[in-house]
Amino acid sequence: MIASFDAAPSYTKFTPVDEEDNINNIRLGESDTKKPNGSANNIPSNNSSKDQSNEYNLPITSSITLSPGSDSFTSSDGTGTSIQSNSSVSALCFEPSGSRLVAGHRDGTLRYYAFNGMKPALATTSSKTLYAPFRIVDSYNDPLDSTGRHVVTALNVSSSGGQWIIGTTSSQPRVVDREGRTTLYHFMKGDVYVTDSSKNKGHTASVTGVAFHPLGQEICWSCSYDGSVRQWDVSGRGKTQFQKLVSQKVISKCKNEKGQRTQIVSNLSVHPNGRKIVVGTSCGSIQIWSCFGSSVSTRPLGAVYSAHGGTKPVTFVTFIGDGSKIASRSDSDDTVRIWNVEKMEKDGGGSFSRKRSGGDGGHSPSLLLATCRGLPALNESANCAFSPDGTVVCAGSSVNPREPNCCGKLKFYRLPEEPKNGKPIKEAKKEKKKETAILDPIVELDVAPNASVLVVQWHPKLNQIAVGTSDGLIHVLFDQTLSSKGALIPSSRSVRPSDGLSDLLRTRAPTGSAAFLAGSNANIQTPNALPLFREEARATRKVKEEVRKDPEKTKLPQPPVTGGIKTGTGAGGNISFAQSDRTPEKNFSSTTK
Repeated sequence: MIASFDAAPSYTKFTPVDEEDNINNIRLGESDTKKPNGSANNIPSNNSSKDQSNEYNLPITSSITLSPGSDSFTSSDGTGTSIQSNSSVSALCFEPSGSRLVAGHRDGTLRYYAFNGMKPALATTSSKTLYAPFRIVDSYNDPLDSTGRHVVTALNVSSSGGQWIIGTTSSQPRVVDREGRTTLYHFMKGDVYVTDSSKNKGHTASVTGVAFHPLGQEICWSCSYDGSVRQWDVSGRGKTQFQKLVSQKVISKCKNEKGQRTQIVSNLSVHPNGRKIVVGTSCGSIQIWSCFGSSVSTRPLGAVYSAHGGTKPVTFVTFIGDGSKIASRSDSDDTVRIWNVEKMEKDGGGSFSRKRSGGDGGHSPSLLLATCRGLPALNESANCAFSPDGTVVCAGSSVNPREPNCCGKLKFYRLPEEPKNGKPIKEAKKEKKKETAILDPIVELDVAPNASVLVVQWHPKLNQIAVGTSDGLIHVLFDQTLSSKGALIPSSRSVRPSDGLSDLLRTRAPTGSAAFLAGSNANIQTPNALPLFREEARATRKVKEEVRKDPEKTKLPQPPVTGGIKTGTGAGGNISFAQSDRTPEKNFSSTTK
């Protein structure tokens, strides 16, 4: 490298520095399998080959980090309030095709990431490669909702990927288009003085869960703190009132094991065939309800009370890919529990049990299949996810950020194999004597230093895992051979490292030159460029038609006239309608004689 232009040149061979791994220290947890003496193995970088130690064939050998976006993002309420760029991730959802990822944050924003158009950029505080969102949508952009900004609590996409339903801490979820710019449906707010939920037209408390029909985009569901699960018709034929959609029907009136009304329905998940819904409640129960019929269901198809012991609330539930199992999680304990749907519907749907089960619930091993331990959850947004084949479940652990050198982990658990039909009688008798499997993690990943792992999504087609943390970052884990598309596309685009010689030449470049502008990240201004090469968007006919169809932009009033412009006989914005004293004969010369 040239130290100075005056000194004799001396060159050294340049060796590029490898990028820091986004996730470090992969460790194998305690299990019945072999343990490598507590040693830690670093995850390979994006351009490395497959890790030989990945014996469980998990898509965790490579990763990219998605940043929350610009630090100068401000609110749209006119006050210019800056929004935190490191706010916690509260919801994550892939598009069905896997081309996009949408994240909801606790600052009330939605951040859109497109894997096909991502461009890498180096972080300002470290040498990590980050990928920014291409769009940030503020939740406070609804002209019909004047209740202010709300935390995004739930997020789901239709089967076609053209609509998104958003649940917030307000009582009114809404449906937006694929780009997030236009609100397609505003949902009605219920009357807080009406105690019967079936007589109400909407929710009366914060929304905790939303979901589209897995096989269509005309029906969606939502649950709330008011204890009801509602169905909405978003096909365009639903009943509206005051330009807002009215609830089509109430799916359930959840009750506890004593038959008392449940105050909070904390989460919901739809069966893959779309015929039933599972909900988790604040009373500690898991209930399965049917979606058929126009009347309100009074009894669930199946229910489990004291699912996590006592009255610990169930904050998350989800179906496995084939709908045969349910995974539940509570923010009051450190476990994820796996339940048998068939056994639950057979034993728990007849009537409400009047006998309170004590301790851990006393559930039979045929009902409670497995318990995954070692997963502390300090946030109600914590969830879990099944692998595409349903043999592995993963979940994140929460940490206390005040503790020094703490790190949020992502843990993987291998579920026990189900007994196959046609086994000998002796083996069947042995299986009946088995107890509920207590599982330890087979793999642990240190994902978020000084932060908690909250939201996890495992895409079945891409075979990639998106992890949302409490510091606002999103890590997408994948494997070069086991995964397809998705994060593989932007990971192939790397930031060109700068060497010392280029930095020295850039500092000596004249002001205003191309090298100077490239170093300062400034744009070259070309005011006389042809329209084809101008950076500003052209007002084409297609753009004008889209703006004309936008109900918000076309209803904007014309701004008032300001300044010294004369209108009528006044100045500024004062318009005078006084008639002139001049007559038409004086104003215009007659052409006839």
